[in-house]
Amino acid sequence: MDNRKRDIFESSGRYTRDFSHFKKKLVKYLNAYQIKKIEKAYSLANEAHSGQLRKDGEKYILHPLSAASILADFQMDHETLMAAILHDVIEDSQFDKSHLMKTFGPKVSELVDGVSKLDKINFTTKEEADAANLRKMILAMSQDIRVILIKLADRKNNLETISALREDKRVQKAKETLEIFAPIALRLGIHSLNKELENLSFKAIHPTRYRVLKDALNKSRGNRNELMEKIRKVILSKLDNEQIKTEVIAREKHLYGIYKKMKQKELSFSEIHDVFGVRIICENVDSCYRSLGTVHNTYTPIPGRFKDYIAIPKSNGYQSLHTSILGPHGLPIELQIRTREMDVMAQTGIASHWFYKSKDKPLIKNYTQEQQWITNLLTIQRDSGNPQEYLKSIKADLFPGKVYVFTPKGQIVELPKKSTIIDYAYSIHTDVGNNYSSAKVDDKLTSPNTVLKSGQRVEIITKASIRPDPSWLNFAVTEKARHSIRASLKLIKKKDAKILGKRLLQNSLKNFDIKISEIPKKTLNMVLQEYKCDTVDDLYCEIGLGNRIAKLVAMRVAPRDNITEKTKSVGVNIKGTEGLVLSFAKCCYPIPGDNILGHISQEKGIVVHRHACKSIRKDKKASDETFDLAWDENINDSFNACIKIEVENQRGVLASISSEISQLDSDIVSVRYDDSKQTGHNIMIFVVTIFDTKALDKLVRSLRKNSNVLKIERKRA
Repeated sequence: MDNRKRDIFESSGRYTRDFSHFKKKLVKYLNAYQIKKIEKAYSLANEAHSGQLRKDGEKYILHPLSAASILADFQMDHETLMAAILHDVIEDSQFDKSHLMKTFGPKVSELVDGVSKLDKINFTTKEEADAANLRKMILAMSQDIRVILIKLADRKNNLETISALREDKRVQKAKETLEIFAPIALRLGIHSLNKELENLSFKAIHPTRYRVLKDALNKSRGNRNELMEKIRKVILSKLDNEQIKTEVIAREKHLYGIYKKMKQKELSFSEIHDVFGVRIICENVDSCYRSLGTVHNTYTPIPGRFKDYIAIPKSNGYQSLHTSILGPHGLPIELQIRTREMDVMAQTGIASHWFYKSKDKPLIKNYTQEQQWITNLLTIQRDSGNPQEYLKSIKADLFPGKVYVFTPKGQIVELPKKSTIIDYAYSIHTDVGNNYSSAKVDDKLTSPNTVLKSGQRVEIITKASIRPDPSWLNFAVTEKARHSIRASLKLIKKKDAKILGKRLLQNSLKNFDIKISEIPKKTLNMVLQEYKCDTVDDLYCEIGLGNRIAKLVAMRVAPRDNITEKTKSVGVNIKGTEGLVLSFAKCCYPIPGDNILGHISQEKGIVVHRHACKSIRKDKKASDETFDLAWDENINDSFNACIKIEVENQRGVLASISSEISQLDSDIVSVRYDDSKQTGHNIMIFVVTIFDTKALDKLVRSLRKNSNVLKIERKRA
């Protein structure tokens, strides 16, 4: 090493020791030549950042070195580590991309350039800017997945040292991490990094909640350590008796995971019973299933809590057996059972591609799935013309699905919850969706809007002459399906759209025993004016392109003698219902923010229900009389909502709660008071005026603080 390089490395004893610590990680899996190249990269980075300090006063070189150290824990290749060390050089020094190309070669320089472009991303509240930034990120990921891995390590270290920033900057960075970077880490299967990013973001956004929850967890850990150790030893002993070689480890949920569960299920920390769990590491897959049987013979399994992710892996490659048991004192305990290789995959995800490669082992088979995922993101980007829609699509796609179905050949297809036949068809191939004719679920013919369940076998029958139906947009869930349908509809010529729209309207008019030629001219002209169409052909085109729902248009032009005049049409709050008789169901009280559907009633016109309303049976949902609806963009009206409150049987409690409701700008429409003989408590059913689901949530949170309130929930049908 020449004197200039020695000066750089020894400019501070503290930083020399940091690099020495980093180097200890490298010697475990890299050769001397590769380590020498990393030292060369560190030398240049140290020179480039000489004299630069971070917000907290630390020397800047510590940041890229820390990012590289995080990646070294995943045993990433030497080029990735070099790029991580150099990732801020282009932005913050006199060294440009061409210099890095000459010094370190094209691969390292391209990685550094890719990360530099990502560093230019400044997330704002504007959706257009967010969408543009996401496009940059996805493009960089598609060219080399290592770019996003470096960015994730960079973000983790930024969050670790975020305390020097202003509060608003801290919250902004933490929120974008929870929305984008942590889900990407999860989608790539890097669970350990995902949890760290979530915890650090949680701490930055809600420092007090983080501290209180951490103290509660520490206290709980002290109380349960002895019990968990007892359970661990019992399981280990039973497995040894069965001659199953395993490692049994007690584990606990990460703080943000606990916080999310408390918030979603509205529980206190003491009500969360699965904070602690057990992980069993086996030698092979056979031992995993044998261990499961042994555990279930030792402790009582909790019904409905078993999941086999070994036979059916998650989309990010995660494999494990999940089960829950009742331990001593009836304490629920979560168990994970997996092989050593599966455990490495669970912690490192796609990073294990390099982990295994460095040991001359086969590459992980799931790597191609991640490439397919990125390809799908690029497809959505290409087909999307609306930045807001694109942003929503990508964020939705970052979260893995929860429904697993089988193809006729037995292959597994993973889809988001509430996915339909149409979503499945497009997940197989765009052409399969576009040419969908009919479908069978478990050998039974079913409608395209059928919601799929895990374990079902799905077969799609196609015809080359068939084109997508615009009505599919009313129930398609996945963004790939929705984008493919829209993209296909955009390609339909005006003539074809007119033919398709006319056919759809004719089919819908059959329910009213009327033909298009029988529509009164006065009615047709009025409808054309309402829908801002010059001619009836324009109306057909609007239907054919999916801008209007054929069933709603049919209702608008059909004779209305059979609809009771007493039913008054409310203000236009639902898209496409202009001029129609509309009412809101009192069985479920839908309000803006709810997923809604419409049911055609001969007496009441269109009756709007919440999608989860139990009074709309499955057979009704699948019929032509029921269809999905959507709220208008801007609604200023108030709606009725129903809440059920269980309270202590004390004097004045009704007046107290009524007063709180009034203070939150809600009016009480009605109240029903009922004594519960079983519990000795009182049940009050309030119907109140509210603007939307957010306002209702705020009301419920406020009422829950009342000391007399034992339980409160929104009443379902």
